[in-house]
Amino acid sequence: MLISARPAESRVAVVLNGRARGVSPELVHRIGRMVPRRDLFVSRTLGDSREIAQAIVERGYPAVLFGGGDGTFVQCLADLRERASAEAAPLPSVGVLKLGTGNALARALGASPPTVSGLRHDLDRAAADRRRDLPLLEVDGVLTPFAGAGLDAQILDDFTATTRALDALGVGRRLGPGARYALAVASRSIPRYWATPLVEVVATNLGSPAIRVGAGGRPVGEPVARGGILYRGRCALAAGSTIPWYGLGIRIFPHARARRDRFHLRCACSSTREILAHLPSIWRGEYASDTITDWLVDDVELRFSRPTPVQIGGDLLGARDRLRLTLSGVPVSVFA
Repeated sequence: MLISARPAESRVAVVLNGRARGVSPELVHRIGRMVPRRDLFVSRTLGDSREIAQAIVERGYPAVLFGGGDGTFVQCLADLRERASAEAAPLPSVGVLKLGTGNALARALGASPPTVSGLRHDLDRAAADRRRDLPLLEVDGVLTPFAGAGLDAQILDDFTATTRALDALGVGRRLGPGARYALAVASRSIPRYWATPLVEVVATNLGSPAIRVGAGGRPVGEPVARGGILYRGRCALAAGSTIPWYGLGIRIFPHARARRDRFHLRCACSSTREILAHLPSIWRGEYASDTITDWLVDDVELRFSRPTPVQIGGDLLGARDRLRLTLSGVPVSVFA
């Protein structure tokens, strides 16, 4: 897919993930009526994504909207960052259209519902000259709002498998993401959680003094210096984020915005019974327990006693025995 380097007029590029469930041919046509044709790109492969990133940098777009889920944002931003670095060009400001499944980043950035008026509002907001910085994690050289291992990645794997099974039966698109998520958790994740022993996790601080926080975000104890152990023991979830939400509005990281020079690290060993008993308050980010350990950190290594499923930005990367999460030194400019 060769794209000529013609100058942009609208100054906003729109990149849609053609494989995202929310990106239908009808939606592509609808957005095509809102923006000039040369400013609309549809990516269906990794090769498409790299070519689109090259065109965006060469044309000098100052603003880009990604249409898809959190994984779309992470992949497109990685390609855009690589191309901009190669060309010694500035990285455009970025934003998202709410067209994915989880939409954690769309929620964090205040994206509108995927209606005609909502899409128009987000396009207008992207064209306006109002920006703010968004801190991101760097994991394996990739910028992402969140990453983790354990239960979150396992549920993501179960959600994907459940969606594929429903699609094979011809009923996948009749169920919204919330219903498919609930079905995946009930039919796959909970039985596996009961049957599988929790992995042992060691979380080591590799950066500035780490601050443990308790209920209400209040500091607990003394900061832990570089090299100190933040957590050691059985763990169902070990993850970090610069935004409060996971997909579907689950506020797993309520302290993510407490400090701009730290991200929220959470290690939890909560039982299935505890999770189910307190699910509403966990969903809202209000639940505190001795089984949940929260830290504000800027660099941490997680080591696992056995290979464990890992996700970066909502995309599975397979099983790892260690994972390093670092707060990126250069925040990304996003639409305010």
